[in-house]
Amino acid sequence: MIRKSYITLYFLFITSIVPLAQTKINIKNIEIVRDEYGVPHIYSETDAEAIYGLGWAQCEDNFNVMQENYAASKGLAGTFLGKNGAAADFIYQSLGINEFVEKRYALDVDAQTHNLIQSYADALNRYAETHPEELRSKKLFPLKAKDIAANYTFQMLMLHKAVVELAKVLKDYKEEMSPKELRGSNVMAYGPPFTQDGKTYLVGNPHQPVTGPACFWEVALHSKEGLEIHGATFAGGGMLPVLGATPNLGWSMTNNYQNSSDVYKLEMHPKKKLTYKYDGKWLVLEKRKVKLKVRLGGIIIPVTKKYFWSEYGTTYKNKSGYYGYKTNALHNVKSPEMLYKVARATNFKEFRSAMDLQGLAALNLAYADRYGNIFQISNYIHPYRDPSFDWCSVMDGNTSKINWNLDSIHPINDLPQILNPKCGYLYNTNNTSFKMTCEEENLKQEDFPASFCLEKSNNVRAKTYENLISIFDKVSFEDVRKIRESLWVDKNDLGGRNCMNCGDIPKILGKYPELANVKIVFDKWNGSSDVENKQAPIMALTTVFLGEYVFENYLNEDKDIPEEIIKESILKAEKYLMKHYGTLEIPLGELQKAMKDGIELPMYGSLNTLANANFKTTKSGKLYQTGGDSYIFYAKYGKDGLEQLETVNAYGNSNKPGHPHSTDQTELYTTLKTKTIELDAVKFRKGRTAYNPR
Repeated sequence: MIRKSYITLYFLFITSIVPLAQTKINIKNIEIVRDEYGVPHIYSETDAEAIYGLGWAQCEDNFNVMQENYAASKGLAGTFLGKNGAAADFIYQSLGINEFVEKRYALDVDAQTHNLIQSYADALNRYAETHPEELRSKKLFPLKAKDIAANYTFQMLMLHKAVVELAKVLKDYKEEMSPKELRGSNVMAYGPPFTQDGKTYLVGNPHQPVTGPACFWEVALHSKEGLEIHGATFAGGGMLPVLGATPNLGWSMTNNYQNSSDVYKLEMHPKKKLTYKYDGKWLVLEKRKVKLKVRLGGIIIPVTKKYFWSEYGTTYKNKSGYYGYKTNALHNVKSPEMLYKVARATNFKEFRSAMDLQGLAALNLAYADRYGNIFQISNYIHPYRDPSFDWCSVMDGNTSKINWNLDSIHPINDLPQILNPKCGYLYNTNNTSFKMTCEEENLKQEDFPASFCLEKSNNVRAKTYENLISIFDKVSFEDVRKIRESLWVDKNDLGGRNCMNCGDIPKILGKYPELANVKIVFDKWNGSSDVENKQAPIMALTTVFLGEYVFENYLNEDKDIPEEIIKESILKAEKYLMKHYGTLEIPLGELQKAMKDGIELPMYGSLNTLANANFKTTKSGKLYQTGGDSYIFYAKYGKDGLEQLETVNAYGNSNKPGHPHSTDQTELYTTLKTKTIELDAVKFRKGRTAYNPR
C-alpha cells in the first residue's frame, strides 16, 4: 500500500505545475445521482464538468480495470498482466503511439476538446490521489491529456481488423494478440415507412467481452451547456459514450472488417543481413528495441524485444521473413472531438458533419432520429491506393507505389452508406456492406474501388435477420425487440464467418458413419438456442472448437475450414459432452453459464444467434461466457424527441469484485429482459440522493 501522505504531496506538486483551474471545474456544480442498478446520471453546469463527473463515477465503479487500460501508455501493462500486458506494451512502443500523439496533438486537438480531455484526466488523477489504497502502481498517475488521447488511438487499433493483421506478423505474441472468441455486433434502425406507429426505432447491440476493460459501462450526462446523452463507454476508460441516445437522435456501432492496415513482405538480400529491396535499391533496416517489464508469478522480469524500421515504418521479423506494417489507426487524434460532436448533434446534418472529422479509424455506424431519418455507413479511414495492385492480401514490399500516405484519404462520401431507404430499415451484423437493407436497395460491389477490399461474405446472423424481417410488412416496437432477441438459426445454413464458414453441416453429418449419433440429435434440433433446448449443446460446443481453430490459423473471412477439421470438431464436442454429462442431450443452460463474482445462471445463445454469446470450456465441463451480447438498448423517437429507452448491461455496471452493482443485472440479462430508463429528470431524481465528486 502506498502512503496517503506521499500521494497527496506528489499530486500537490504536480497540480502546482499544471493547475486544475485551467479546466474551470467546480465540483460543487457536479451532482451524481445513481439509479437502483448503480447507473450514474451526471448533472452539471458545463460539458467539461459533466465529463469530470463521468470520470469520477467511472473510477468508483471500475478503477481496477481502468488502470489496466491506461497502463500501456506508461509501459506498465506487462507488470500488471504478465505476457498479455507485455504484448500491449510492445505494440504501443513499437508503433510509436505516444510519439504519434505527441506529434499530432497540437494539430488535431482544438482548445475546447483539450479542455474536455483535461477535465476527464483531472477526474482520474483526483480519484487516484484520494484513493491511494486502490493504486496498482504509483508510476501510472498522474495521467496527462495526451495519455487519454493515446489510449483512444490504441483502442482504435485494437477494435478493428488491424489487430488481426498485426497478430499475423507478431508471431511471438500470437496467443496474446489473437481474440479469445469471435466477437461481433448487431445494430438495426427502423424508419417511419416500416414502423406501425410512424416513429423511428434504434436497436443497439454491440458484442464485447462481458467483463474487464473492454466491457461496457453505462452512464447518463445532463449538462446545462447542451451535452445530454444516455449511453455507454468502455469500463476501462472513455470520456464520452461511444453509443447511445440523446433527446434528438441515437447511434450505435459494429465492427467492420475492411482493409484498415497493410502488411508488406520485404524482399531480403540473399547475402547481406538486414538488407531489403526497395525501388530497385538495397536498403538497410534500422534496428530498434523495446525494453519491457513482465510479471511472471510474483516476479517482474526485464525483457528486451527487437523490431526494425523500414520505408514502411515499423517492421517485424518472424520465421517466414521481415514484414512492414502500416495502419490507418495512426492518422489523427480526433476521436474525442468526433465523439463529442456526435453526442452534441441535434439533427442528421450536425451528426454527418461530425463524422467528416474522420476520428474513427473503422467501425460501422447506424443512426436514427426524431425526424424520421435512419442512416448507416461502413466507416473507416481509407488512404488512396494504387488500383493496379491487389490490396486484399500481403503485399510484396519492394516498391514505393504501394507505400500509401495518410495525408491523402478518401472523404466520408466515398464510403458505403445508405440514408433513408424506401423500405424503411437498415441493419448490420458485421456482415458485408452490400447487405444493409432490402435487396432492391442494397449497394453494389462494382460501385466501389477494388482497392477498398470491401468484405463480401454474409454471416449467419445476417441471414437470420433477413429471414426474420421478411415476414413483416411493418414492425412495432415490441416486434423489433423480439427480432433482436431471437435465439433461432437456420440449422441447414450454418455458413458464414460467425460459424467460421463451417460448410454444409447436415451433409457432413450424413457423410461419416462415426457422426451417426450426432446426426440423430441434429435432426431433432429445431434450431433454437434457448436455455431449455436439449439438442442445441452439440452445435454450441462444435462452434466453440471451430472458433479455436480459426484463431490458431487466422483464417480469412471468405476462406472455408477444411471438412476434416469440421468433422474433428464435431467429434470433439461429442466426446466432451459424453465425458462430462454422459449424454448428448442436456438443457443448453446446464452447459452454458453466465458466471461472475459467485453468480452462476443459465445462458442462452451461441455465436450464430442474433442474441449472441461466446463461451470457453472449463475443467468442470461447463462453458463460461466470455462475450457476446453486452450493452443492449432499444430507443424510440417521435416527432417531439426520445420517447422510450430500454437498456441492460450484461452482468452489471461495475467490474470491482464484490461491488453491489457487479452482478445485479445478470438475471435481467440472462432472461432477455431490460430496465426502463426514466427520461423525466424531475421524476428520476425524486427520492434519490445526489453527491459531488471529491
